[in-house]
Amino acid sequence: MFLKILLADDHEILLESLADSINQREGFEIVATARNGQEVLHQLSICEVDVLVCDMQMPVLDGVSTILQVRQLYPDVKILMLSMLEDAPHIEKAMQAGALGYVLKKVKKAELEKAILTVAKGEKYFANEILQILQVPEPTHDNLPLGLTLREIEVLTLIAKGYSSQQIAKELKISLNTVESHRKHIYQKLNLKNLAGAIRFAINYRLIE
Repeated sequence: MFLKILLADDHEILLESLADSINQREGFEIVATARNGQEVLHQLSICEVDVLVCDMQMPVLDGVSTILQVRQLYPDVKILMLSMLEDAPHIEKAMQAGALGYVLKKVKKAELEKAILTVAKGEKYFANEILQILQVPEPTHDNLPLGLTLREIEVLTLIAKGYSSQQIAKELKISLNTVESHRKHIYQKLNLKNLAGAIRFAINYRLIE
């Protein structure tokens, strides 16, 4: 069974090179390519796609705008950002918009394949260099998850996997207000400031792979 991939980048030479490279991996199939966000939406309307690998900087419709529309229109499509942009604001915007992963264009082939496989399972993927760019502090003995309740650990794990508050409520069969209360307490107890911190914490303590 092939993993169906839509590849989007406005640099044609890079697009063709990436498509050739990804297609060489057994189990991967580039079903379509796109050079801007509008083409992404068009291809999704006519092709069955599992993973969208998308650039941040594209004409007509940029990466973040594309993510937002894809998440709304095609919620089952998993999104991995592949970009030259190495600054925290752009990475955080992509995460907040709904991207499950973010890798740089200088990434090695093996890591790109790993990132695609990870987001295809609905899990987050951020290489160590991305976490370093986000300047998320390493966990210390002061913020070990020992202060969390079992329910808070469950909620934190789902947050780090990219679940929305509504999805967490449905998964754990609790109210939305309860989810938000748990989220607030988790961030306070672990001194987390954003989603990047939650992901880094969950990865370091093996709550997610």
